[in-house]
Amino acid sequence: MSTSEVVKVEEFAGPLAQFQELAKTIVVNDAATCLAAKTAQRDIRTYMKDVHSKLDPFVVKAKASYDGARDERDKWIKPAEVVDDALGAKVKEYEREEKRRADEETARVNRERVEAAAKQAAQERADRERQAAEEKKKKIAEINAMLKRGDINRRGHAKLLKEAGAYAEAQAAEAAIEAEAKVQAVKDNPVSVKPKTVAVAGVPSRTNYKAEVTNADLLLNYWKNNKDPERVAYLRRFITVDEQKLGQEARDVKDSKKLSGLIPGVRFYED
Repeated sequence: MSTSEVVKVEEFAGPLAQFQELAKTIVVNDAATCLAAKTAQRDIRTYMKDVHSKLDPFVVKAKASYDGARDERDKWIKPAEVVDDALGAKVKEYEREEKRRADEETARVNRERVEAAAKQAAQERADRERQAAEEKKKKIAEINAMLKRGDINRRGHAKLLKEAGAYAEAQAAEAAIEAEAKVQAVKDNPVSVKPKTVAVAGVPSRTNYKAEVTNADLLLNYWKNNKDPERVAYLRRFITVDEQKLGQEARDVKDSKKLSGLIPGVRFYED
């Protein structure tokens, strides 16, 4: 049986429409109209008490039915949630440990790659420098032979010796640049070792990123004393005002002027 079949709810419609019309049309500008408005307030409150007295039992009954159904549901759901949480905790512990292991393995592999590249680059550099030294030695021998044969004079001999030395130094410098470039290329292209996790439909594996305030005063002071406008605007997003507590303070103190002086940036007023 519905509420409307037990209580003639139509009886509420007429008075409510009259009260709504009065609220729209009445102008309170003198003692008489003020009395009329307050009298109407008294009558609408009497009307609301009547509605409560007639309909609250149905609300109570519906709530009791809802509470019973909820409790019956929770009797089976709550233990299942405990099981789910317990399994989830074990899975998360494994996945955290596996991620830590994978991160360590990634760091080790990349470190060894860089060390191997550096070792290879050092060897190639040494080979280039040795080759340059041998070529320099050979070139000097050729230049000395040219002087001995009379192909060049002393001035030409000195010039060619300088050029031979500069060539060897250039070869050594190029070898050093190439070695550094090869090592840097390995650093710029690291490998990643993936954790050994499994995927199951309906049970996603994900990392939940959370935050908690450990020192509210430190956050507030840093925000208040920071001179960078962009930084201040960024921090302001994480600081909220408790308007409920401000309202309670207004009701407790009952002095808007006093509170406005104590708490800047807030308007206290009487309504």
